Amino acid sequence: MDSLGALYSRASSHIFGDWNACGKAMGLAPWQDHAWDSEKEGEMKQRIIPEMIDTPIVEGTLYIDGDLKINRMSMKGMPFISRVDSDMFDDEGNMIRTKRYDFDDNDYKGPTEEKDGSEEKSSESGSTTIAEKQLPTRVALDAIGLAARMQTDLETVGMDFVKHFKEQTGETNLCLAGGVALNSVLNGRLCRELGFENAFVPPYPGDDGVAVGCCAYGLFGGQAGEEKTAPKLWNEPLSPYLGPLPTLAEMTEAVAWAEPWLDVEIIKDEKRRIDILVEEISSGGVVAIYNGRSEMGPRALGHRSILADPREKGLVRFINEFVKKRESFRPFAPSCLAEEASDWFDLGDYAAAANNNVSPFMSLTAQVTKSKRDKIPAVTHVDGSSRLQTVTPEAEPFYHKLISAFYKATGVPMVLNTSFNTLKSEPIVETPRNAVRSFLSSMGTIEILVMGDYVIRRKDANVRRLLGEEQKNGLMTQPSFPIRAGAVDYKNTFTVDKDDISETKTVVRMPGRPMHNPKDEWFELVDDLEGQLLGLCDGSNGVNEIMTQFAAMTGDENQQFDKITDYDQVLFENIIRRLIRLNEHTLISW
Repeated sequence: MDSLGALYSRASSHIFGDWNACGKAMGLAPWQDHAWDSEKEGEMKQRIIPEMIDTPIVEGTLYIDGDLKINRMSMKGMPFISRVDSDMFDDEGNMIRTKRYDFDDNDYKGPTEEKDGSEEKSSESGSTTIAEKQLPTRVALDAIGLAARMQTDLETVGMDFVKHFKEQTGETNLCLAGGVALNSVLNGRLCRELGFENAFVPPYPGDDGVAVGCCAYGLFGGQAGEEKTAPKLWNEPLSPYLGPLPTLAEMTEAVAWAEPWLDVEIIKDEKRRIDILVEEISSGGVVAIYNGRSEMGPRALGHRSILADPREKGLVRFINEFVKKRESFRPFAPSCLAEEASDWFDLGDYAAAANNNVSPFMSLTAQVTKSKRDKIPAVTHVDGSSRLQTVTPEAEPFYHKLISAFYKATGVPMVLNTSFNTLKSEPIVETPRNAVRSFLSSMGTIEILVMGDYVIRRKDANVRRLLGEEQKNGLMTQPSFPIRAGAVDYKNTFTVDKDDISETKTVVRMPGRPMHNPKDEWFELVDDLEGQLLGLCDGSNGVNEIMTQFAAMTGDENQQFDKITDYDQVLFENIIRRLIRLNEHTLISW
């Protein structure tokens, strides 16, 4: 395991507990040159700076036997992911920060707009309301140092390796494969600094691309001395959009599956769908698109993407924390019109040869032009870089039209693009059901999902309909009867803390609900009342009947609840609140 990729994976495992989180380590490394000012009340102002590891992890050359020197000492001992950090606890010993690497460089202080104690975006101002910057913990600072050391060494050895063979062979074209070719920072330097006329990095350079290589070899690889003519398909790089093409029937079925929780509009006019997306994005909203065949490889390239406004700095934390539910330090990529890319990014001499389409598969990192960084802060990483995707009308007509429309509306020729997945440890959505489930699981943080001709919004829990207070054709409707989304399993957990304080929790599992997560099956209920309510939601009970049954449970079987004025107001409000919560999590509908 003495390869560059294996060493990078070892660093990733030491920091995140996951050998395959190398992309996170690459995003962590640029924080090495950032500094934070601590301004805790009652304390002196402190300057917080990550410390670089002095000793290289790897140095030397890859092309001379025995010259590569490896030092794993900085990755010995307890992994960072397991370290206890005092910065994560308050004075009473309670954990106050559940995300070990949850920090950012935000110093934006805008108008506050709270809802259920969470931070919300302000649709009126078109901006996102966020809290002040979050400082890194001690363990996060150490992790930054390790990530930066590993990234620096990777670039030093990798650049030397490619430069050596360029000089040896005289080749002017570069093609990269292997997992290390997913390191867009290294790729960007190789293309800009070593003078190649053309460079190609497939959208799937890692293990997943082996299947494509085997297919190519089978088609025209041949044996020694045998010549084969490449089929027309292989005359140019394959499109990354080679995943399964969802059928209309599959999309229709997915929408029908979750219909009680969705507001759905069918819009066949492509321009109108794009206008709806652009209006939402430019006003500060977050949207998702599910369009055509899925992308091969680990990058979302506009077919299975979450999109937002690159001008809004606050969206970085909002999307990381509330949409993607991950650490705040993670950067986001811009999808930029290829013809405009050189005006916004430092692409070097390589841009002219590639006609500005330098990174169609989000393979290269480039520096944002200094004069433009304030204009696109949500896609400008802490070191001024961006993992760039360049978009052409030939490669992706719909996505190019969408970005062009945003450019026309805002003067910015790009959108923030991140992969469409909202559940922890899940890959990019594949099927229409995946898309609908992930959209609902965003809990309203994604405003719109456009899937084919469907424009989908989340339906609010309609309390007036539940109570029979909604008017239709001038007449009051009958009260709705809540019904479970499927069979439900209950389980109670019992814990006792160090002070002998016991706590009982009720969790449920409902595989039939649209938001069911197979990797985290059990959903925690607020209390026994919520569990009892879920049991009563069999489609035959309205709120009146539910209230009567609760009276029977408490022994007051003669109590009747025929009028709202007779309700026990506190119990009524608690029942309504819990029915709404069960509806929002797709356990019940009405």
